[in-house]
Order: sequence, then C-alpha cells, then structure tokens
Amino acid sequence: MDETEGMDDKPLSGRTILVAGSEDRVPKLRDALQDQGAAVVPFPTVRIDPPSDYHPLDEALQQWSSFDWIVFTSAHGVDAVANRARTLHVNLRNTRARIAAVGPVTRAALQRNGLPADAVPTEYVTDAIAGLLGDIRGRRILLPRSRISRQSLPDALRARGAEVLQVDAYDAVPAASTPSPASGSRFDYVVFTSASSAENLASLMSEGDFSRLLERTPAAAIGPVTAEAARMLGFRIAVVAQDHTIEGLVKSLVELSAHE
Repeated sequence: MDETEGMDDKPLSGRTILVAGSEDRVPKLRDALQDQGAAVVPFPTVRIDPPSDYHPLDEALQQWSSFDWIVFTSAHGVDAVANRARTLHVNLRNTRARIAAVGPVTRAALQRNGLPADAVPTEYVTDAIAGLLGDIRGRRILLPRSRISRQSLPDALRARGAEVLQVDAYDAVPAASTPSPASGSRFDYVVFTSASSAENLASLMSEGDFSRLLERTPAAAIGPVTAEAARMLGFRIAVVAQDHTIEGLVKSLVELSAHE
C-alpha cells in the first residue's frame, strides 16, 4: 500500500507550514501538524538557557516556604525551578504556598514534578492570573520567569497590594546555528508558539527572505500576546488559537483551513 494513500483526506493536506518556536516545542507541533496532513518545515528560533546568574533564584528557593503564592507562567519556568531545587536539595513540597499555573501545559509540568496547580485561569494568558488569586494585600508572591518576560503581571499584582519577588529562572535566547528555510520557499502559514519565537525569526532570517515571508505568508499564533508580537513585525494574523496550547493551535488551523 502506498504510504501517501489517504493523506489527501486529512484536513491540512496540501498545506505547507513553517513552524517557529522553542527547540523543545517545535518537534511536538511538527508532529501534530503532520498528523493532520500538513507538510511542515521546522524552524526553531528560541533556545532555553539557564539564567546568567543563579543567585536570585537560589535565594528564592531558600525562602520557598515563606511565600503565599507561587505563580508559574510557563512550563519552562516549572522545569527550571524543579531542576535547580533538586541541585540545592530543596523540597518544593515543603511550602504553605498555593501555586498558580497559566494553563494546562504548565499545570502538566507541575504534576510531572509532584506539585499541585491550585489555580488555573479559564483564559490561558498571563494577564488573567492577577484576578484569580483573590485578596493578595500583603501577600508574598514568587514569580520565577524568563529574563524577557513582560512586566504587566508583576505590575498588576503589586497594584493589588502584593509583595512580588520576580526572579529569572531561565533565559530564552535566539536559537544558535538554525538552518534558515530555503530562499524563495513558499508557505501557506507561519506558526508562532511565543512572542520571542516571532521576534527571533526576524534576526535569524536574511532581510530579503524575511521581507518575502512577511509579504506572502499569513501567521497563526498560539495566543494574543504572540499574535501582537507577530503583528508588530508586520505579519498578517490569520488565526489566534482559542485554546492557547499546541493542540488548540492545530485545531484552529484545521478549522481555518476548512473555511478557505
């Protein structure tokens, strides 16, 4: 039997999609899109590195039991904290704090590391977290995040009266030695999994190739913050995933393709 038999019946058959994201997310999104029949060109644009200075994170981990809330805005933050805690022999379960996760992927990372997710917003965006925590006047809140994280969440928490400690748990940097898509390649969509994945794309492609991509290719974004970053670069946004996960992004692309 021909291995391609039945491929034309899949919802994204005939579509070629450029996938830009972190090195760990790109393979998952590639596989999910290929399962729907798409031809995928993977293009990792973000590498997750340790923080340049571990001292602030280490101090926060030594104070772990003193926080009222610990807020994770990404699975990368969870894994970075859990890995560092193991190095320092800190028991993360030894805390009175409640733990908030931005969405199901972050909640799954907590569960993998033996931690609960006490609060998850119904809309999986960082700015939805502040209103989820209730009365936080005088409460100590730890935010382990990326160096380049937006400041809207800590600002909102402080405005509600919380004492916020934000520390760099990891760094998101442009991927090194990423092979650029072939010059002149045409894509039906370019897909972004984070704001930094869109922003780094511009620095990793030649000016001419990037200009052609902007002119020819609509973008699909995993969430509104990512969409805004892509829009600021000049992309036309074809779709923003309603459910801000890889599964939600693929579902949104399938639905968009069905109506074209």
